[in-house]
Amino acid sequence: MTPIPKTQIFTLLALQAVVAFSFECIFPFVNQFLLDIGVVKNPEDAGFYSGVVESAFAISQLITVFPAAWASDIYGRKPVIILGTLGVALAMAIFGVSTTYWMMILSRVLGGGVGAGNTAIRVMSGEMTDKASQPRVFSWIVISYRIGQIVGQPVGGLLSHPERHWPKLFSSWFWYKYPYALPCFVGSAYALICSIVGQLVLKETLRSHSKGAKIARDGGLSGEASPLLEDIPISSPKKLRPTIRSVLTWPLFSLLVSNAIMVLLTEVFFATYPLFAFTPIELGGLGLSEARIGIHMSVRSVVHIVILFPFSRLQERFSAMSLYRVSLIAWIPTIMLFPLLSFIARNRGEDGVWWYLGLAVVFSVWAITGWSWASVFVLSSSHSPNEDAMATVQALVSSCVIIPQAIGPALGTSTFAFAIQHREILRGNFFWVSMLVLSVIAVLHSLTLREASHDRREEESRDTSRQEII
Repeated sequence: MTPIPKTQIFTLLALQAVVAFSFECIFPFVNQFLLDIGVVKNPEDAGFYSGVVESAFAISQLITVFPAAWASDIYGRKPVIILGTLGVALAMAIFGVSTTYWMMILSRVLGGGVGAGNTAIRVMSGEMTDKASQPRVFSWIVISYRIGQIVGQPVGGLLSHPERHWPKLFSSWFWYKYPYALPCFVGSAYALICSIVGQLVLKETLRSHSKGAKIARDGGLSGEASPLLEDIPISSPKKLRPTIRSVLTWPLFSLLVSNAIMVLLTEVFFATYPLFAFTPIELGGLGLSEARIGIHMSVRSVVHIVILFPFSRLQERFSAMSLYRVSLIAWIPTIMLFPLLSFIARNRGEDGVWWYLGLAVVFSVWAITGWSWASVFVLSSSHSPNEDAMATVQALVSSCVIIPQAIGPALGTSTFAFAIQHREILRGNFFWVSMLVLSVIAVLHSLTLREASHDRREEESRDTSRQEII
């Protein structure tokens, strides 16, 4: 197994957490934000508008993901990652001082547009590792996303309205006018710091841009004895960029469809849970404050991280495909447990043993669904025909993440709001029944998936051997 360049990988993980923070930070307070600036008058009307704000980030990413991937093939992985992170820092600061609905949306569009460069993070990670170490590294990428949530969600919930919580420190008129600026400024500062560290630490992995002819390699001829860095002649011939049609095989297409359904479920519930928790108990929610919502979401992320730690060992024993299917199956009980949690809050209260037991079960089962993310990164990487196609393949994966991210929040929150407003349909359970049907479809479709039968690294090694012999 090729040694993992830990300094490089951990820098990429910190940069990956920036995107997670910027996307998730607003969830605990966005509904109240809309009420405060007068976009909506009633809490039950916040769902649609908050969904549009949340989806704007992903829609912008969808538009720029392929240009960002192609730019990383032309100008290098590093500049795309660093410039994207700086753009996210600016977008976060603008969102914190938004005073109109359109200002909120435009800041999210900016953040999503430049944040599409995070595809290059996975490409760069894949170029630094081999097949044996990739499951571990890709599980770390998912963990870094969860850490971004752990940092972002309580920051978003706990640092909102600092003038109320710490009046001696935040007594200026600024904090009264912009009560949600502080969590956004903290996120902006984190993105700025990570971009500076990335500029100083990261080494380019794109062959044609690796000055000094040193690049991170994908594998080797002699296994563990092979060095991580290998001299590559600067005058090596430049290959044509792979097209989407050339890499989009039927097995990869089927995996992308399954991935899109999985991400849709994930984003629907991730966006809907704050609304579900914010909704009054008598309307089928939990009636929690912004601070408690942030704590709930961070606890969920902690549980996700704990569940992800054994992923690489389980993948070695059972395969990435098996874990992917198990993670999809876990959606069925997860969806069925949410109405039960509301029932407990309504009949047993939110401080007793049943309440905390219910939360523990919901978050634990929900966390198992997180295995699907690491599994998809491993499976999609194996479908790449060669190293030059990795950026295009990962851009396809990103597009199948971003599309459901774009429609998931608005679809989930508006469907949940519709179910509340039309409780005569399925006794108010329209949202839960719809998501349950979708999860069953996802499980059945996953049974048709197959892992890649070839290993691009072995093929590249054989090609290199033939060239050396010649």
